[in-house]
Amino acid sequence: EADGLFFAGDAIYDAMLIDDLPDSDRGAYRRTMQRLLDLPIRIGHGGHGPSFDAKRMREIANGYLRRTDGIG
Repeated sequence: EADGLFFAGDAIYDAMLIDDLPDSDRGAYRRTMQRLLDLPIRIGHGGHGPSFDAKRMREIANGYLRRTDGIG
Protein backbone atom coordinates (compact mmCIF):
# COMPACT_ATOMS: atom_id res chain seq x y z
CA GLU A 1 0.00 0.00 0.00
CA ALA A 2 1.37 3.40 -0.95
CA ASP A 3 1.91 5.73 1.97
CA GLY A 4 3.47 8.73 0.22
CA LEU A 5 6.94 8.28 1.74
CA PHE A 6 9.77 8.86 -0.70
CA PHE A 7 13.38 7.92 0.00
CA ALA A 8 15.06 10.20 -2.52
CA GLY A 9 18.75 9.68 -1.95
CA ASP A 10 20.47 12.34 -4.06
CA ALA A 11 17.59 12.75 -6.55
CA ILE A 12 16.17 15.65 -4.53
CA TYR A 13 17.05 17.09 -1.13
CA ASP A 14 16.44 20.35 0.72
CA ALA A 15 19.66 22.17 -0.15
CA MET A 16 21.34 23.55 -3.28
CA LEU A 17 21.12 20.71 -5.80
CA ILE A 18 24.53 19.76 -7.19
CA ASP A 19 24.41 19.22 -10.93
CA ASP A 20 27.79 20.46 -12.12
CA LEU A 21 29.97 17.42 -11.50
CA PRO A 22 31.94 16.04 -14.49
CA ASP A 23 29.42 13.29 -15.32
CA SER A 24 26.26 15.22 -14.41
CA ASP A 25 23.40 15.20 -16.91
CA ARG A 26 21.24 18.27 -16.33
CA GLY A 27 18.69 17.14 -18.90
CA ALA A 28 18.17 13.87 -17.01
CA TYR A 29 18.03 15.76 -13.71
CA ARG A 30 15.35 18.09 -15.12
CA ARG A 31 13.32 15.09 -16.33
CA THR A 32 13.61 13.58 -12.85
CA MET A 33 12.32 16.81 -11.26
CA GLN A 34 9.39 16.84 -13.68
CA ARG A 35 8.54 13.20 -12.87
CA LEU A 36 8.73 13.87 -9.13
CA LEU A 37 6.10 16.59 -9.51
CA ASP A 38 3.67 13.91 -10.75
CA LEU A 39 4.17 11.55 -7.80
CA PRO A 40 1.87 11.54 -4.75
CA ILE A 41 4.74 12.27 -2.34
CA ARG A 42 3.67 13.13 1.19
CA ILE A 43 7.08 13.15 2.91
CA GLY A 44 10.47 13.12 1.18
CA HIS A 45 13.65 11.88 2.80
CA GLY A 46 16.65 13.14 0.88
CA GLY A 47 20.18 11.83 1.19
CA HIS A 48 21.22 15.14 2.76
CA GLY A 49 19.54 17.67 5.02
CA PRO A 50 16.11 17.60 6.59
CA SER A 51 13.09 15.66 5.37
CA PHE A 52 10.43 17.71 3.59
CA ASP A 53 6.71 17.68 2.92
CA ALA A 54 4.94 17.68 -0.46
CA LYS A 55 4.76 21.48 -0.61
CA ARG A 56 8.50 21.86 -0.01
CA MET A 57 9.30 19.10 -2.51
CA ARG A 58 7.35 21.00 -5.16
CA GLU A 59 9.17 24.23 -4.26
CA ILE A 60 12.55 22.50 -4.61
CA ALA A 61 11.67 20.81 -7.93
CA ASN A 62 10.02 23.88 -9.46
CA GLY A 63 12.88 26.10 -8.30
CA TYR A 64 15.41 23.82 -9.96
CA LEU A 65 13.39 23.73 -13.18
CA ARG A 66 13.17 27.55 -13.23
CA ARG A 67 16.90 27.99 -12.55
CA THR A 68 17.90 25.54 -15.27
CA ASP A 69 15.36 26.46 -17.93
CA GLY A 70 17.24 26.43 -21.22
CA ILE A 71 20.31 24.71 -19.71
CA GLY A 72 21.07 21.09 -20.59
